[in-house]
Amino acid sequence: RGFLPASDPLRLLPDEFAPWEHLAIDLPALVATQQVREAILNLPTLETRTLTSEPELRRAMLLLSVFASACVWSRSQPLTSLPENLCRPWADVASKLDRPMIIAHASIVLHNWRRIDPTGPMSPDNLRALACFRGGPDEEWFYLVTVAIEACGARALPALLAAQDAAGTNDHNGLITAMKVITETIDEMTMELVRMEERCSHAVFYHRVRPFLTGWPEPGLVYEGINEDPVVLHGGSAAQSSLLNSLDAALDVPHEHPGTKPFLQAMRKYMPPRHRKFIEHLEAGPSVRDAAAAQSDTRTAFDRCIDALVHFRKTHQSITMRYITQQAPSSDEAIGTGGTEYADFLRRTRLETSQRRLD
Repeated sequence: RGFLPASDPLRLLPDEFAPWEHLAIDLPALVATQQVREAILNLPTLETRTLTSEPELRRAMLLLSVFASACVWSRSQPLTSLPENLCRPWADVASKLDRPMIIAHASIVLHNWRRIDPTGPMSPDNLRALACFRGGPDEEWFYLVTVAIEACGARALPALLAAQDAAGTNDHNGLITAMKVITETIDEMTMELVRMEERCSHAVFYHRVRPFLTGWPEPGLVYEGINEDPVVLHGGSAAQSSLLNSLDAALDVPHEHPGTKPFLQAMRKYMPPRHRKFIEHLEAGPSVRDAAAAQSDTRTAFDRCIDALVHFRKTHQSITMRYITQQAPSSDEAIGTGGTEYADFLRRTRLETSQRRLD
């Protein structure tokens, strides 16, 4: 399953966390009636010491992250602070998971799904979201197609390691085989990606979903009882996907431009720690590109990998333009959920990828 959890995400916390579970069920209605802030203020301050397993902590992180974003962004005037009864348990959970206190790809995608048929495939048609801000098929589909891309991409991860092993031992046939699997997998990821527009309306995403995935821009947000100074954090972003970062790392696609490197490096702290370490492991491994450059057939196989990755990025850029640029009232407001001027960022990452072709 790659970066998705090995077991399906936990669907309910223990009974003592029923106030959180009840709020999660009611959240779309509370958002619609602008009663989220009052509901969160009325939550009891729950003790999180009993949450010790990773599935429990992930579930708690998902719920608290969603509550926080709903609280901040449910009205036209965003909050500048979050109440202590939310922040104290959230800080403990986030510390145990070694992740920042903000909505992120790890929670809203990797840990936010269940299968309709428990024995069925990891397809968006067989998935439902565990938590939503407004609810409805468009919001769920946005998360679930992304889950399906992660599930599809899992097949590439052992192939990335195999490619590096082959590069380190001059295993010509092993290199060809691994790169073929990587190329096929990226093509399959692209096929999943183009399904996004099947059931997620551009306008619904832009106006009803996207605001809640936004981070804490300047001047930042105060976590009451945790910090006195406002904290600035990025929101959920596809750049937080360890899958794409791993492909770049193993295929020697460095992003060194000032418009890409700082943001991509910053996004790593939003990933689960083991995922970050896997990317670093790939970055430290033998160069697949250098090994592939030695012979014509491996050069061709490597370039096919790069072409597939460029095509994925080009497809993602085109879809994102329709979801954000074409919906934004002005170009100044066409900002990605991570807080970037996303169009230039996506264009540069695509160019940096294509420039790694050997021929």
